[in-house]
Amino acid sequence: MWRTFFKMSLTVGWVLWLAVMVWFAVGMARYLPSADATLTPIALTSGQTARAEVYRIREAPLWMEARFGGPMGRARPELGESTTRVGAPDATPRYVNPGEPVRIRVRDGKGLDVVLAAAPLSAASATHFYRKLWPESHADGALLETAQGFPMLAKGTSNLTFTVQEVGPALQGEQIELEISAPIGLKRTAAGWDDVSAFIFWPFYAAILGAWALVWGGLTWWYRRRNRRTAKQSPA
Repeated sequence: MWRTFFKMSLTVGWVLWLAVMVWFAVGMARYLPSADATLTPIALTSGQTARAEVYRIREAPLWMEARFGGPMGRARPELGESTTRVGAPDATPRYVNPGEPVRIRVRDGKGLDVVLAAAPLSAASATHFYRKLWPESHADGALLETAQGFPMLAKGTSNLTFTVQEVGPALQGEQIELEISAPIGLKRTAAGWDDVSAFIFWPFYAAILGAWALVWGGLTWWYRRRNRRTAKQSPA
C-alpha cells in the first residue's frame, strides 16, 4: 500500500516539476529580451543623428534618459536641478534650475514621431549623470510616465532614429548616451508588464526548482534502490 502511494507521490511531484519548468522556461524567454536597457551614443550637435534597434514582446512605453559623463560630485549646473517641496501630497518635482535645453526627435518609421525634452538632473552614479527625456507635453513633470499620451514602442522590432533638434551652448558637442530603458524593473513597471517583471526574481525561482529536483531525485533513487533490494530478498 505504502509503495503504491509513494510511487504516485513521486509521479505527481515530477509532473508538477515539469509543468513549473515549462512555465519558468517560457517566462525566461519573455523576460530576457525585455530586461536590458539599450544604449546609443550621440553627439549633442544640432542635426546629429543616431540609430538603435529595440525589440519588445508587446507594446511598451518609450522610456528614455540622457546619460552624461561624470564623475559624481563634479558640479554640472548646466544639467539642471530639481527638488520636491516638503509636504507636497503628490511629491511633484519643482524645478530650481531647468538646465541647458536638449531636445531629441525620435522616429521609428512606423508612425512614432515625437520630440523629447530633457528634464533637469534626475539621478547620478559614480560615473554618470542622468536626465530623463520626456515628451514635450510632459516635460514640466506634471504628468507621469504612465499617463495617457506617452509615446509607445510597437510590438516586435523597432528601428529608431534619433535626431538632435536643439542643444544649449554649454552642452554643444558633448558626447552622451541615450538610454532606452526596459519596461520592467524593481522601481517601476509599465502597465500590463507585471507578468514579465515577476521574473526579475528568476534566481530565486531557479533555486527552488533546483532544490525540488535534488530532493525528488534523491527520493526516486531511494525508492528504486529499496524496490531492488526487496525483489532480491523475495523467495524465488
